[in-house]
Amino acid sequence: MKLTLISPRLAIQKGDFLGSGVPYWPIELATLAAYAREQGDAISLVDLFGNNPRRLSDAGDYFLQGDSINDYVDRDDLRQAEGFVLYAISYMSHRELLSIVQQLKQFFPAAPIAILENSQAVTAYSLQRVAADYFDAGADLLICGEPYFNWKEIKLQLVEPGLAPVPKNLISRDSSPVPERMTVKGMHYPIPAWDLINLKGYWSIPYSHGPKTSKFLPILTSRGCPYPCDFCVVPETNSRRWRGNAPEHVVEELLALRDRFGIHDFQVEDLNPTVQHQRWERICELLIECKANIRFYFVSGTKAETLHIDKVPLFAKAGCRYISISPESGSKKLMQVIGKKFDHQHGIDLISTCRTQGIRTQACLLVGHPDETESDFQASNDYLSQMVKAGLDEVAVFVVAPFAGSKLHARNDISLTDKTVLISFSPKGRANYKTLTRRRKMLIRTFFVQKLKCGFDIWLQGIRAIIGTPETKMENLPRRIAYIYWHVLMFAIAQKFSRKS
Repeated sequence: MKLTLISPRLAIQKGDFLGSGVPYWPIELATLAAYAREQGDAISLVDLFGNNPRRLSDAGDYFLQGDSINDYVDRDDLRQAEGFVLYAISYMSHRELLSIVQQLKQFFPAAPIAILENSQAVTAYSLQRVAADYFDAGADLLICGEPYFNWKEIKLQLVEPGLAPVPKNLISRDSSPVPERMTVKGMHYPIPAWDLINLKGYWSIPYSHGPKTSKFLPILTSRGCPYPCDFCVVPETNSRRWRGNAPEHVVEELLALRDRFGIHDFQVEDLNPTVQHQRWERICELLIECKANIRFYFVSGTKAETLHIDKVPLFAKAGCRYISISPESGSKKLMQVIGKKFDHQHGIDLISTCRTQGIRTQACLLVGHPDETESDFQASNDYLSQMVKAGLDEVAVFVVAPFAGSKLHARNDISLTDKTVLISFSPKGRANYKTLTRRRKMLIRTFFVQKLKCGFDIWLQGIRAIIGTPETKMENLPRRIAYIYWHVLMFAIAQKFSRKS
């Protein structure tokens, strides 16, 4: 079957480079491309962001970064496609995806359109919660969870809808909107088809999800997360299941990518890579044994308690250079409400040990949970001070958002004064956005004040940020802001001249 896979443009909330605009790679789409090719399908992949990250378009309260689908409708990979699979990579790109569906239906009315859920990111969303949006736009099928184990049945629904019962992991116009997200334990996933992605597009921009290096690739070594956090979509999109790839397979993929693309830096994008601590400890041992000469960064976070303090030197020796953890809050009471256990003292000990081993650390905190009190917020502020004194390198602070699929979204616990604005990781449409932004800024201010008290480290981070050798995500930010505003300016100038002509 001739299929064209499409990943949308990136949405950037105006005035907020902390809660939106991170250039996530379409890993699951590239993995599907590799799997479908192995099954004999003719696959094309259009990555609208990666193909042209220098292009910005104004979309009201946000920018869209990348090419428009209209620029591709005359290309053979669209005109000759027997079907399309669109990647719901992020909730922030939801409106863009609906627009792409409508445009594809306009130009290619006979070609079926499926939407692939991104089940491996906290920035994504549950397709069953927005099914009506997609079907109203013209989509034919929603793929919930992973498509690999029943890919033939999925294609049959695209080519001959109604010929066979709809598989449980799909939603069609006529099927029940409550899918079962099935998984295959121990499945050996193919290496993503990075040959179909414009790698230089991602490498050319001066920032990335993790600390930016000149050449890097993302990698998934596991899938899912077993924890029930109420603000997160992952408990629904993964049914609280976790599956890790075998250590030998992980190392095999890392070495294959290293040798094929000349890559030595890998951003680990797992939702929770170290759930089974022995697995990553074994991966580290294998990397050391084979003298892999790579560096890896846990950029999407991991459960701090699953990293044993006495094993941190092993991770450092194997090439670990960055670990992100998510305390969420310094309040134990609020953490019980959220549904996530966190050992705050272990977090301090982990940060301190990572500092001695040359591993940079990030802590993610949340403000604006519906049950957060002033005392809960103060506990977060106090805990942040403790983490900085222990050696924390950076903090990320997000305003809780009602992402479709989370328990907070289902309970309608978060009020939006303006439902037309972008739902980002810090949505401006929240009813008390000014108050929450003030709290967010207070935490960031606490971080910088405490860092200044710790000596010259914060100044060195500033120097690395300016010269473009970041060792943390925070050090990506100055260049990211400059890059975006430069292209905003170029866009405005081009618009002005086009109106004159």
